[in-house]
Amino acid sequence: MKRFLIACIVIVIFVFGFWVIAIPESLLAGLVEGAMHDSDMRIETSDVRKGILFDFTCDSIRLKKNDRTLLSVENVEGRINPLSLLTLRLNAHFRGETGGGRVKGTIDLFRGKTHVDITVADADVADMPFFSLLGIGGKGALTGTLKIENVRGDIKFDVRDARFGQGTFGGITVPLDVFTGARGAMTITGNSVRITSFALEGAGIYARLSGDITSGRMNLIMELMPEKSFKDSNFIFLVLERYKNSPGHYSIPITGSLPL
Repeated sequence: MKRFLIACIVIVIFVFGFWVIAIPESLLAGLVEGAMHDSDMRIETSDVRKGILFDFTCDSIRLKKNDRTLLSVENVEGRINPLSLLTLRLNAHFRGETGGGRVKGTIDLFRGKTHVDITVADADVADMPFFSLLGIGGKGALTGTLKIENVRGDIKFDVRDARFGQGTFGGITVPLDVFTGARGAMTITGNSVRITSFALEGAGIYARLSGDITSGRMNLIMELMPEKSFKDSNFIFLVLERYKNSPGHYSIPITGSLPL
């Protein structure tokens, strides 16, 4: 029992000393920023400050793709699992803010492998760079998750109380302003963004978006399904008449460039 107690004390002193002496703030920032060195996505940190008891703060953590910010988390506070340091692993939990909403996440780095898990709650779409890069502007309360495994990122989201603005893609005006909610899922791998599901809902209208964005080029289809009363009272469908393929169903090709 005495030997076990001594061994525990030695381990605690070793881990604490390793944290205080062997991991300066610059190394901690470098480990996080270098987590995705084999991906088109990368992480940037700003003003990382190390605490005494395996905690840290950071002004911001930004997830970028091709130098474009997808997500920015501000006022970050976190804590590292001290036992992970014994295996030369970085396992950290953090929380922060984005777009007026709350963010919680985990970063796990081990032998060149990366796992990042982020949850966002009640953030304003207007302050989410990812949506503006997709050409979607306006406001709305967003809840979602982002999971990154090595070079692949999976995004799921839900937007409520939305007030989108009209969107123009490849010279085609899409009436995004008639929708009040959205939900979707997409995957980012290398230079490609694949939309696995994307649905928009409004009073009297429903839409689906499918396709992919590869090397910044959109190859998408938006299907609009308005109810007859909605269609008859919205003149935008006169402009979209050439995209009607059956009563109450429109298929609009969305092409052009996006900085993704």
